[in-house]
Amino acid sequence: MVDSAVLGYIGAIVASIFFGSNYVPVKNYPTGNGIAFAWVMSLGTLCTAYVAMFISKTFIFIPSGLLGGSIWAIGNFCVIPIVKTIGLGLGLLLWSCTSIITGFFVGKFGLFGLDKQVVPHPVYNWVGFACIVVAIIFFFFIEPTLEDKKDKEDSSSSVNASGSKRRYSTSYKGSDYSSIIEEDHPMINDYTLSDYNKGNSSNQEGQMIFEKIPPPFKNIFGIVLSVLSGICYGVNMVPMQLWKQTHASDSPLAFIFCHFSGIFLFNTVVFIVYAIIKRPPQVFPQTILPSFLSGALWGIANCGLMVATQILGYTIGFPIGSSGPMIVSSLWSVLYFREIQGKKNLLILLGSFLFLGAGITLLALS
Repeated sequence: MVDSAVLGYIGAIVASIFFGSNYVPVKNYPTGNGIAFAWVMSLGTLCTAYVAMFISKTFIFIPSGLLGGSIWAIGNFCVIPIVKTIGLGLGLLLWSCTSIITGFFVGKFGLFGLDKQVVPHPVYNWVGFACIVVAIIFFFFIEPTLEDKKDKEDSSSSVNASGSKRRYSTSYKGSDYSSIIEEDHPMINDYTLSDYNKGNSSNQEGQMIFEKIPPPFKNIFGIVLSVLSGICYGVNMVPMQLWKQTHASDSPLAFIFCHFSGIFLFNTVVFIVYAIIKRPPQVFPQTILPSFLSGALWGIANCGLMVATQILGYTIGFPIGSSGPMIVSSLWSVLYFREIQGKKNLLILLGSFLFLGAGITLLALS
């Protein structure tokens, strides 16, 4: 029988590998404004939940599970207005840090009815947590290698035979590069096939309401929304942890179906409302299968994170499982997509890896 702590670390490793890889299938496909992508992705996630349910041989369905999944989906939905108000880099930095800080504090101080998690070595725990936050900040100084502006303009009217394309992230202020983390989140890139066919002027059509907010209030709105998104990511597993406190002997996978159902139902409602308002809705057929596969991989990753969080707790399992994917994602960028090049970028990446490694090690030792 595998020791429970070992199982928790295995869950964190699974989360790191699959969270770091789940957006690879859609990397070269258009995702539009992200609403249709999120719905198809949630369908793939739900299918993963069925597999987890059969593996656990346990079926439970409680309202709090739907709540937890819906909270995560709300945080994910906030990504669109965040990007439209304060841009990619600042938004990602705020919600990534807020998510890990929130999850850590929820477990450390026993918020929302959870039992306080007491660790044998609290100093290691705090220092490890701080190292992970510093590592996240490091990642945003890495500039991915993109084609120069002229090349992008020359290629703006071309799409390959399969209908896929190479996506370019652009920051809120229109700089020619963006953080490497931004490259791996389809919801933050609204560059579509119509932009290739019609040119960049199409970006001005159908301006979202968030973009019409006056600049001073737009920044405040975006920052508040980023923090809210991070909090949602950080607390979405609280219902699961509350359930686990009263069902300690049940399989960690037993709660996953109702949690993922909450994600699917929320995204379904959002997509239906969007389809009613936007006629026709922005859907790319060639992106459907990659989006489904992306959701299945995300579902596997979240299963690992839920196992890690249930067994190791919010102060150890959650930070490890949430930060480890940055290593895997960066390795994809260096070894396969060749997005991280140059001595400066590689040194920054090495520094972030060192902080992440130190943080994860200290959390494990705590």
